[in-house]
Amino acid sequence: MNARPKRRGRQSLRFRFFSAVAFAAAVFIGVMLVLNVLFFHSFYLLQKKNSLVHAYNSINEQYNGDISILQDNLKQMENNNNIRISILNNYGTYIYDTIFAHDRSTAFLDSMMQNPFGEMLYVYDSRELERKGYTFSTLNDADGSTAYVALIGILRTGDTILLRVPTAALRENQSVNFIFLMISGLLALLACLIAGFFIGGHFTRPVIQMTEVANSVARLDFSKKYTGTDPDELGELGQSINQMSEYLESAIRDMQQMNEQLHKEIEEKQRIDDMRKEFIINVSHDLKTPIALIQGYAEGLRVGINESEEDKNYYCDIIIDEAKRMNHLVRQLLDLSRLELGNTVPNKTDFDAYELAEAVAGKTQVMWQEKHLHVDLSGVGAQVLHADYDMMERALLNYMTNAIDHTPEGGQIHISTSEDTRHIVMSVRNQGCQLAQEEMDKIWDKFYKLDKSRTRVSGGGSGIGLSIVRAILTAHAGGCGVRNTEDGVEFYLSLPKETE
Repeated sequence: MNARPKRRGRQSLRFRFFSAVAFAAAVFIGVMLVLNVLFFHSFYLLQKKNSLVHAYNSINEQYNGDISILQDNLKQMENNNNIRISILNNYGTYIYDTIFAHDRSTAFLDSMMQNPFGEMLYVYDSRELERKGYTFSTLNDADGSTAYVALIGILRTGDTILLRVPTAALRENQSVNFIFLMISGLLALLACLIAGFFIGGHFTRPVIQMTEVANSVARLDFSKKYTGTDPDELGELGQSINQMSEYLESAIRDMQQMNEQLHKEIEEKQRIDDMRKEFIINVSHDLKTPIALIQGYAEGLRVGINESEEDKNYYCDIIIDEAKRMNHLVRQLLDLSRLELGNTVPNKTDFDAYELAEAVAGKTQVMWQEKHLHVDLSGVGAQVLHADYDMMERALLNYMTNAIDHTPEGGQIHISTSEDTRHIVMSVRNQGCQLAQEEMDKIWDKFYKLDKSRTRVSGGGSGIGLSIVRAILTAHAGGCGVRNTEDGVEFYLSLPKETE
């Protein structure tokens, strides 16, 4: 017998699903952090450069040498995009500057005139400036306290424009953004773990239930069913398992019924074989004695062992009696076989039940008078029987001879009839010993004999008489039986009510 596989934890699939979700979330958050560290600075600079280019194009389109028409737009750009704007003419004189626009003191103006770009140090690509009209540069204050991403361009009026954004905000934004990503990543990971736990339970619950159903089927317990109703592959799989369970249950039930039927057939075959063996033994036993007697007396006649005519006649009478005995037994067997095989069809006629009982009592009169028995026919009514008269007479004779054999001397035998809505019952009741309960079914088998001291036997001791009675009643679609009474036994036969 194969060992059962070790059962894994019921939550193993759920745990793997939960782990996969957690791993995917961790990888996603880790990639986000790495991308932020490696590429946020470049992405931020690119965005700022695009913002500077957009501001340059807008100013270049609108500026015609008169700065007053751009005052409001320039202030809006400065406030919205944190861009510092400076415009100089060909002589290096400020036409507009973000600081100059807010501080118009004489000292400041003098300093700006002396050094147009103040204390800033910068480098740029002059060739790109000539080709595109603008170029980018990185500016620093002379003391290095402030750094800028700057766009230096030539406007269509020939004036020079300097657009710059401080990079201090970049470092601050990158630091804040990294911290925010760390916090939001941890919160997102926690949310993913919680969601993964519940979602994993939702998706693995049908699998766990199907596993329980499959394990029950493996134990031949088909009571559990998958109850999920999800219209997906898991739902279809669950319904398939239910169908498989039903098919297996039906197949096993059919196999069990077939096994039970086969077992009954085997038992019936064994019973028939036992009956056949018993039949052969009983026939051999019943024929052995008369054959031996016939053989012995015939040999005696041949060798002339008898000395007188009287002895010779005695030997012949014994041979004739034993031959009659054998002939009677053989005829009983042939009659029983014809009845059981259905070769003898009853010739049904209507006749009076009392006439049948009177005829049987008359044929057995010598036997019951010899034992000083009293036969009572007062219980027989005027019912009309629709049956084969000869067969019914033979059946009733069997009952009567058995009753005579087993009724004590001076006892009584009662023949009576009764009826219900469907049957007419004719019974023979006699005084004497009762039958044991386990023997009431066996006495109808061929050659079954009971202890003669306490039960009756059939057909002159051959054990065939009651078998013939049962076969006769079966041919008539009727029945027969026996029951104990207060002072003896009652055999009965029933016939269905029929008329031609």
